[in-house]
Amino acid sequence: MGKLEKKVALITGGGSGIGKATAKKFADEGALVVVQDFNEASAEEVAASLTGVGHFALSGDVSNEQDMENVFSEVKKRCETLDVLVNNAGISGNPEGLGSISHESFMRMLEVHMGGTFICTQSALPLMTAGGSIVNLSSIAGLAGWGPVHYASAKGAILGFTRASARELGGLGIRINAVAPGVVETPMTEDLDEALLAPLIMMSPLGRIGKADEIASAILYLACDDSSFITGQWISPNGGLVTI
Repeated sequence: MGKLEKKVALITGGGSGIGKATAKKFADEGALVVVQDFNEASAEEVAASLTGVGHFALSGDVSNEQDMENVFSEVKKRCETLDVLVNNAGISGNPEGLGSISHESFMRMLEVHMGGTFICTQSALPLMTAGGSIVNLSSIAGLAGWGPVHYASAKGAILGFTRASARELGGLGIRINAVAPGVVETPMTEDLDEALLAPLIMMSPLGRIGKADEIASAILYLACDDSSFITGQWISPNGGLVTI
């Protein structure tokens, strides 16, 4: 029996990278997976590729309240309840410095990462009951202040949101945790200059960057009952970079 047998799970940003790997892992563990992504074609492709039946795709911008109202209304219509929410959708943005980043760029980063996490979490609550689990995607940037300031700020905010929300949701029997990955092989990192990646690989005790499937394993752990006494916490699969 799978770790998520007969559970309904919604994964935002599920059309590629970590979200795609998580969708596959959840389906392999018995979940009915709702693949949500801004890119409708990518979401549909992933949903069609998953093990099992009943999976479906929904599109929309996680930072748009109306889009997400439509998404969660459709989940309620088709599934009635939601057991697991993975707030994974995100953007990378330009590697701008503090002195040159525009207010628009800074706020857009917050809107997608933190705003999207808030909107989706709030929208999911009416569909969730005791035993439900929410997993938010932060980053090593949010833990250590690495990377562009707008990205690190948005990912750091997600950690604060996770801790504060855990205090409120615990009484409902709903757990909420975060995963803060290091550098991972995904479409978002494919375009990174080798000159930027090389020092990170050298600094890592494991001597490499992570794989999306490895992050998906951490997400699965927090989503399933193996972590039934864990809430308000985060796991950071980063190859040991934070020990440096």
